[in-house]
Parts: sequence; structure tokens; C-alpha cells
Amino acid sequence: MPAPDRAEEIRGAFLDAVRAEGLSPEPMVEVAASSSGKIRQLFAALGQAGREVYLIRGAALVNLHIRSEPPGWWNILKTVKRDLDAMAKEFGVNCIYVLLIGRKDRHVADGYIVTGFDKAPFVRAPKGEETKYSINERQHLDTRALLLSVAKVAKVLASHRIAKADAP
Repeated sequence: MPAPDRAEEIRGAFLDAVRAEGLSPEPMVEVAASSSGKIRQLFAALGQAGREVYLIRGAALVNLHIRSEPPGWWNILKTVKRDLDAMAKEFGVNCIYVLLIGRKDRHVADGYIVTGFDKAPFVRAPKGEETKYSINERQHLDTRALLLSVAKVAKVLASHRIAKADAP
């Protein structure tokens, strides 16, 4: 299966697993369309083409990155990190990076949940380049923190639910 098709399969399995946990992932481009003011501008920036950011109401903003096959290697745009950092600072929103690596069995993909570049599962800061951060699983992450299915990734993501009824 070509890499783009495989990435779509992984994305679909992940989003289905998130929904199975009782969460509703919404693409930021759709959320921006129904928002107003400064929040609309931030949501629109996060929903730009090439950015895979979802609002999971009551839990977090999630920036999804998919690698179709091992080894894990992802690029996070500096502008996305800047915008997510702004959302966390200005609105107290949880911002999470989900890094998935395809596998060839019924579990579809393994993954990491990242809440900050200075926190576990990072063991070493990602490499900063001009426009992006490059993350190499073997160099930057503690592989013992790898979650061994999209279902486990979704379950850990669901554990980030917040108690506020008015959460975005």
C-alpha cells in the first residue's frame, strides 16, 4: 500500500479509536468556521493546509503526525508549536502532539503522546531547524514510552479529559 494510503488508514483507525473513547475530534478548519474573534484567528492558523490539528472538546488540541512505517521520524512546524503554545498560555488549553508509527497488523499503529518538548517521552530535545523541529524516535524519545496500538494511544489521550464543562 502506498504511503499516503497507509497514512489515511492509520489516521482513520486513530480517529475511530478516539471516538470509541467517547471523544469527538474536530478538524480545526471546521472549528474556526464556527468561532469568532481572536480565537477564530488562532483556530484558522492551526487549521491551515498541511497542519493536522484537532480540537477534542473537554480534552485537548491535538497535533497529529503519522509515519507510515518504522522508524519513527516526524517534523513539527515551528509555527504550529508557537500557535499551540499561545493557546495553552492564553486559554489554558491542553496541547498534545500525537506521533504515530504504522505497523502491519490489526493494531494499525503505535504511538507517543507528547505534552511538551521538555517532558517525557523526550530524553533529548528535538532538532530545531529553520522552520521545523525534527524528531527521530531513536535519538529523541524514550522508546519504553511507546504505546503499542492506536487504541492505547486513544485511551491515554482520553485520560487528558478536563473537568470543566465549559472547556473548548
